[in-house]
Amino acid sequence: MKLAARDCGRDGATLTRRIVAYSIAALLCLSAYAMWTDFVPSVAWLHWGFYLSITSALLMTIYLYWGFGTGRIKMQERDSKTKKIFALLFLPCLVFGVFWLVLVHALADIFTLTIGTQHQESALLLKEYSSSRRSCHYRLTGESLNRAFPSYICLSSSAYNAMPSYPLLATLEGKFTSLGFHVRQVYVNTNPAAHSIDAPGTPTQ
Repeated sequence: MKLAARDCGRDGATLTRRIVAYSIAALLCLSAYAMWTDFVPSVAWLHWGFYLSITSALLMTIYLYWGFGTGRIKMQERDSKTKKIFALLFLPCLVFGVFWLVLVHALADIFTLTIGTQHQESALLLKEYSSSRRSCHYRLTGESLNRAFPSYICLSSSAYNAMPSYPLLATLEGKFTSLGFHVRQVYVNTNPAAHSIDAPGTPTQ
């Protein structure tokens, strides 16, 4: 009986670790999707999603602290005590950031793509160049994209070079729900060229 009880305890701990590992992997995948897709959350959803993210992050942080405290979740033994303390202090911010990306952007975007209606709206956009190594160099920015994450749409170098440096009136096309606007294409009218930019990802050449 003692052996069986010990085995059940091990099985329970293993199951807990698996659930946590799969949950973290799913959240990280969704947060990566959130940064890849072009989704502009509505003002209302940005507000409510922020509070939902705080609540979810608080519950998850309490659970993780409990797991670390009871030994059900273990940190890398080779890490120094200073690194472990720093990781535990930084954990709430990291968890909140992941939940914010997942709830406000990723899940809302998937919901919008699934049941959203076709939508078009006009926007004043400006081309912008960035030398950042972690993101695209050629971008379209504007007030209509400020709530997106990141707050720009990538351009090809040829489309960027063909556009003037002053703000342009563009048409954003995609799907819309009360949660926000998924931008699929951007039509920019310039003189003499017209460009159709696919979003998200690299635009057509």
